[in-house]
Amino acid sequence: MNNNVQLPETFVALSDFRKNDIYLPEMDMEQIISDYFPGTFTELVQRLSDITGSFYGGMLRQTGKLFGAEAVELLSSSFMYDLGSKMALKNLAVKPGLKPGIPAVAKILIGAVFTSSPEYSFEFKELNDHKIEMLIQGVDRYHRITQEFEIAHLLKWPVIKPFVQGVCDAMGLDVLLEMKVLELNPDSSCVYKVCIMYNV
Repeated sequence: MNNNVQLPETFVALSDFRKNDIYLPEMDMEQIISDYFPGTFTELVQRLSDITGSFYGGMLRQTGKLFGAEAVELLSSSFMYDLGSKMALKNLAVKPGLKPGIPAVAKILIGAVFTSSPEYSFEFKELNDHKIEMLIQGVDRYHRITQEFEIAHLLKWPVIKPFVQGVCDAMGLDVLLEMKVLELNPDSSCVYKVCIMYNV
């Protein structure tokens, strides 16, 4: 053990996750943690996001190889839809004060950015009981990884549209959902416009 090594604050804060790890006596646990544990929460979150993107892209690439190019979009859209549905149902279950409706959709989208999509930021243009209009911007990790895997052209952008539809459908909302690509650049920087309103 090296007494000169200071453990990253991220490790200290998240030590409960690592309490069952067992090292051999000859292993320098502190040095290994110092060398390999993400040193900042920004780095930790970015690495988790990169892994999520890689998993998504890798699965889609293999799907294309095994089942053909048309299966890539089908798998992506159904996966995103299911993810949105599950997130909505989970939020409704753990937050009893969250009543299905347009404002609840907005809160779930904010939560999704907070917990799952750190490269995105949001800008609300309009929010009331009948309508959401917002921008989602930043870096689209799904675009970035699918470009690396050379399958981005097989997908309909933004790929997160079915996620939003899944959130709305899980709440039983009859809405019109429109998502437009205002920008989607080669470096995967993006601006998406989201508009959700009741179907009247």
